[in-house]
Amino acid sequence: MPVSDEDILDEGGVIALLGPTGVGKTTTIAKLAARYALRHGSQSVALVTTDSYRIGAHEQLRIYGRILNVPVRIANDGHELRETLNSLQDKRLVLIDTAGMSQRDVRLSEQIAVIHDGSAQVRSFLVLSATTQYMALDEAVKVFAAAEPEGCFITKTDEASSLGPVLSVAVRHKLPVAYVADGQRVPEDLRLARAHNLVKQAMELKQSDERMLEQDLLAMATEGQNTHVHG
Repeated sequence: MPVSDEDILDEGGVIALLGPTGVGKTTTIAKLAARYALRHGSQSVALVTTDSYRIGAHEQLRIYGRILNVPVRIANDGHELRETLNSLQDKRLVLIDTAGMSQRDVRLSEQIAVIHDGSAQVRSFLVLSATTQYMALDEAVKVFAAAEPEGCFITKTDEASSLGPVLSVAVRHKLPVAYVADGQRVPEDLRLARAHNLVKQAMELKQSDERMLEQDLLAMATEGQNTHVHG
């Protein structure tokens, strides 16, 4: 189970989160920003969004920015992102929230190009939801590979009935897991990835699923017997 050897926040710098729609990128960025601000002060952090596609896409990030007392900037293309990052050179950590898109969206390459054009110093990480099916996860990793992600974040583990698909994809593509998100609370529901914890949770979910299946089969068998007796 590949995991990051250290906390990526320790290095600071510019970090971009990419991934399909609805995987929790914005909330995850707020958790990272809050965690860093608690350690180093809110004056050390800035947020940037490159999502110029969805109506009101910036508002959630702005709300988090106001709560955390950190600046929020908008960059619509690679040129604006370069200028924005230049203006934020005094910040120890800049977090970039990208547009959430389907891996089949033709505009996906545009978003990846914005990150590449913005700065060679941007470190990209892919955000994957534990509730997504294996084939969709595998396809997402292949498509977002163009962004050259250093690793991934796994979100929504608290909502997943199994961790098998997302862990299998991370192993198959040698994508180190940096963080795991297991709830909506900012910044509490975010923890560093630990291989033994992930494997343990995956096994517990598998055993729970097997027990539920046994109970369902027993209930069906009992119901069938009752129907046969009454008949």
